Amino acid sequence: MSISFEPYALDPGRERCSPRVFRSAGGLERAGTAGLEAYHTADWYLIPELLKSSYWTEPYYSAEGGNALMCTFSHPFFREGAFAGVVTADISLAELDKTMRGIEIISGYTFLVGRSGTFISHPNPDFVMRESLFSLAEMLDRPDLRSIGKNMIRGRQGVIAFKDLNTGEKSWMVYTPIPTCRWTFAAVIPEDRILAPVKAQLIRQVILMAMGLAGILAVIVWAAYGITNPLRKLAAFAGRISSGDLTGRIEGIRGKDEIQELAGVLNQMVGDLNQYIRDFAAATKAKESVESELRIARQIQESLLPRVFPPFPDRTEFDLYAKNAPAKDVAGDFYDFFFLDEDHLAVLIADVSGKGVPAALFMAVNRTLMKTVCRKGVGPAESLRAANEILSRDNDACMFTTMFLAVFNVRTGGLTYANAGHNPPVIVSRDRTLRTLESMGDVFLGVETGVSYHEGRTRLEPGDLLMLYTDGVTEAAAPDGSFFGEERLAGFMAERRDDALSAIWGRLAADLDEFQKGSQFDDITVVLLRRNE
Repeated sequence: MSISFEPYALDPGRERCSPRVFRSAGGLERAGTAGLEAYHTADWYLIPELLKSSYWTEPYYSAEGGNALMCTFSHPFFREGAFAGVVTADISLAELDKTMRGIEIISGYTFLVGRSGTFISHPNPDFVMRESLFSLAEMLDRPDLRSIGKNMIRGRQGVIAFKDLNTGEKSWMVYTPIPTCRWTFAAVIPEDRILAPVKAQLIRQVILMAMGLAGILAVIVWAAYGITNPLRKLAAFAGRISSGDLTGRIEGIRGKDEIQELAGVLNQMVGDLNQYIRDFAAATKAKESVESELRIARQIQESLLPRVFPPFPDRTEFDLYAKNAPAKDVAGDFYDFFFLDEDHLAVLIADVSGKGVPAALFMAVNRTLMKTVCRKGVGPAESLRAANEILSRDNDACMFTTMFLAVFNVRTGGLTYANAGHNPPVIVSRDRTLRTLESMGDVFLGVETGVSYHEGRTRLEPGDLLMLYTDGVTEAAAPDGSFFGEERLAGFMAERRDDALSAIWGRLAADLDEFQKGSQFDDITVVLLRRNE
């Protein structure tokens, strides 16, 4: 070890002073500055001066120490805050290498790497101070060594899968920095030695599991054998039930376990099935009777509505077509048309509240009543007022009807109309423009007495198409909750206005069915009137 003073720091008349003490065969010996005239330019002197902290040199072979592998530790000292020199200690790495070789890890080995990646200690002496991780990476074409070397010289630590340089075995390397000297300590352990205890424990667990499963299987076989006979009886009885034989009972199973309970349940089930079959037969018979009555009611209802088209084959001034598609067997929508005199045609469409038989009966009353109140010389508004007075009296069922009534002058094209809360009809012109008739804002029929209705007037030009419809068209709902709507209906009518009236209905019915995916909720009724040239 030595103390190397800054020039002239110890003695103003003496430039260099570096007394040393070293160990020899004869013990400790002292030496002067001779041979160290340029010590103030050496790394071990300059770097601590610049860093103002301790510094470890890279390992080197010392000629003075018998070509032994050594490194130097330098520490600066100061006098009154000014740099005054360094204290150094030259340390032989032979003992360190011996210690490293003596570390016992699971069939592995350890090594030291310097700041530049050079091997300081390694089981292979040819690597020490001759090779680095980077030179071996180039020599052996091992990019992984280059990556490991970069991590080490950057002072990082880690665990990484590694192919051993000596044996080529798959191993694991653990490395960590030594902060004081910025070297890296690393240990290499073969993977099979690491996993050996795990594999042994796994084998023991598998053996124990196999023994446990064998024991469980033995218990299961014994228990299954004990219940096989009763189960065979249950299976045979279940087979008779599945084939339709409900006359027998299962006998001969005794005890208070689940199998005996199951036998009792099967016997009870057979009795319940026999009773259910009797009840189902009676219910089916009653249902068929009701369905037969509904079919007859539907036939009667259809017979009340005009079904033959064209309805007036001798009248060429117009084309007329109407259709009703009920949501149930019996509908609540209806339509009608009839001549009041030679030139005036009454056309109406209505939607009765509710569905099924009650709506159908109320519809029949409405249709008959309208035949009575619609007369020559009486306007649509007055006809609706008269019908409302009759329907509102003694209406204990609180049923009501929306209705649109129009009187069409087949000679002039004039159209007089009134609306009792019904969907306003649309007129499609020859140029495919659409206009909607005013709704008037009047109330339904059958709600209250003393109600008056407003009357509107318009004209159908030659080629114009009038469409009357119920809310089952615009309120047809898709599975996602969206409605067919007036906008989609307007687009359809503009596109199809020149088709035959029956073809318009057929295409509209198909589009509505596709839109609703076959799930019709409300009655659908359409009346189409076209004025001819």
